[in-house]
Amino acid sequence: MKRLVVAALTALLMASLVLTGCTVAQTAGESGADPSPQTVTDLAGREVEVPESVERVVAIGSGALRLVVYAGGADKVVGIEEIESKPPISRPYLLANPHLFELPVIGVGGPDSAPDAERILGVDADVIFVAQFADANAADELAAKTGVPVYVLSYGDVGTFGEPLFESIDVVGEVLDTRERAAEVSAYLRDTMADLSARTADVDDDDKATAFVGALGYKGLHGLESTQAEYPPFEAIGALNVAEGLGSGTFMIDKEKLVEWDPDCLFVDRSGLGLVLQDVAVNRPLYESMTAVAQGRVYGQLPFNNYWTNVEIALADAYYAGSVLFPRQFADVDPAAKADELATFLVGGPVYDALVEVHGGGFGPVALLGE
Repeated sequence: MKRLVVAALTALLMASLVLTGCTVAQTAGESGADPSPQTVTDLAGREVEVPESVERVVAIGSGALRLVVYAGGADKVVGIEEIESKPPISRPYLLANPHLFELPVIGVGGPDSAPDAERILGVDADVIFVAQFADANAADELAAKTGVPVYVLSYGDVGTFGEPLFESIDVVGEVLDTRERAAEVSAYLRDTMADLSARTADVDDDDKATAFVGALGYKGLHGLESTQAEYPPFEAIGALNVAEGLGSGTFMIDKEKLVEWDPDCLFVDRSGLGLVLQDVAVNRPLYESMTAVAQGRVYGQLPFNNYWTNVEIALADAYYAGSVLFPRQFADVDPAAKADELATFLVGGPVYDALVEVHGGGFGPVALLGE
């Protein structure tokens, strides 16, 4: 009898070990087979489930498609907004990926438009990325209308390169299973910004030329009086911006104030250069009174805010501004080549020549008073 009890207990223990071993193996197997998280936290703080396979993607709102391209998802996009194909085409992610123009239209797009759920459903998307216009409630509403997971992305404030940008790239990488590419992009951007900062870190303010940037576009084109106190290319290289401290974002100044500041170097955003030249024709004496204009120290910059921030252009602008304001520290930099290097890494191809054609010029001196 005792032998029978021992045998029964042994059999029960072995059965228990076998069942336990199966449970552990199954858990380990599931973990090893799919390292993707079951959910991802988007930039609205929402926990959104990640589908097992994501092959068909749409991105709506200011800058959403750009982030998908950065993170390696250009070949998974199955529809684009109408605004993306309106000329002039000057966004690097489109210039470097012309196949995107052949895709179906999924909505009007633009800052004041609502998502078109019916058109999005028509392309059978696995996931939807939205940027800048959607809060948690709007994202939940779109997900309910389409039955498709929606992930909110953000760049933070326009023209900035803060943590929301990197967090958004990470979210896209998690959802698309392109984590390695997303990590490479984040590392590349951080290294680039560190390089820009390090080049001028030891330059005393007393040894820096003063600078001003004008004609910045924001909800339309503007003349020289449109500027930023925290212009990202200047911030990246520690430039002395004469407008610093006046406010945040893009704002307007009196041109007479610029005459009073009389900066050493004047940078003009090529998006508004035409308006500046028109104003020169009317107010030539005012421009002649500016030292930078009279002595030929006016320089063209490429516009980088177009359906939110084209990060590669903003960084290229920083290298060009550095080559002007800190020629010794940036002596090894060819700004045009740097622009192509940045675009090739981030969006897949060089775009500088195309941008020069669109904007009527690129990096270089601008003769406001004529030749």
